[in-house]
Amino acid sequence: MNELKDEITISELAQLMQVSVHQIRYFEEKGVLHPAYTGENQYRMYGMDEVYRLAHILLLRKMGLSVQVIKECLSHLTAEQITPIFRQALRDTEAEIHRLQDTKLFIEKLLDEKEQIPKQVSQATEGTYAIVQREEFPLSLWFEMHEAESLSAKHLIQHRNNISNLFEADIHYVHNDSGIVGMYTKAEGGQTDLTLPSGSYLSRTLFVENEEGVAATAQEFYAYAEERGYMCSGPLIIIEKSYLSLFTPDQLHYELLSYVSNPEVGE
Repeated sequence: MNELKDEITISELAQLMQVSVHQIRYFEEKGVLHPAYTGENQYRMYGMDEVYRLAHILLLRKMGLSVQVIKECLSHLTAEQITPIFRQALRDTEAEIHRLQDTKLFIEKLLDEKEQIPKQVSQATEGTYAIVQREEFPLSLWFEMHEAESLSAKHLIQHRNNISNLFEADIHYVHNDSGIVGMYTKAEGGQTDLTLPSGSYLSRTLFVENEEGVAATAQEFYAYAEERGYMCSGPLIIIEKSYLSLFTPDQLHYELLSYVSNPEVGE
């Protein structure tokens, strides 16, 4: 009768800990886990000490620690030395949770705005006009450019340090009578450079293949407002929502807005 051994093979250890044999061999290559012994048949054999050590390795990996730091934790670091490592792992985890929450909000926003896209949108469709109610909206200045200019890749690289998550943001082009266009994004807990007041806005949504298609639409926008008797005040705001081109790959999505002091005239 064969004697039942207390140790298990590498494949059995992998099954027990729900990892791959490759992962166990990787830990062995890095010097953080070794078999209890290697049998005459060259099988690696593992006992309870190795099971516990692998459990500790996997727990530390779950915290996001590198194999080198894990090796130090399991070899010579004291509890007092390990504690700040765990505290940093906690801060890193909290930062990752925050990042995932931001991603979740962006996906929700993307799906919500996709549902609001008109089924058929073109520059000549009057049905894309509407009076919308907006809450007060704080904006942070990204940079300024001349009205005759178009946004270019050169602008992006020149002002890359002034904005994060560029293509997740609504870019607000704020036009006024000075000939200068302010490029703004939503103010997030920092300095607010411009606040759009709450109230009624004349809105037009459209898809265009490039920015040049927006300029002519701005003239049509004011012509429409004049024809309907709307009194537009304040700057013209053109909002670029580049992420919505995920649904229309060959076109960019824009919304034109202007504050209206007499929205009831068009009713």
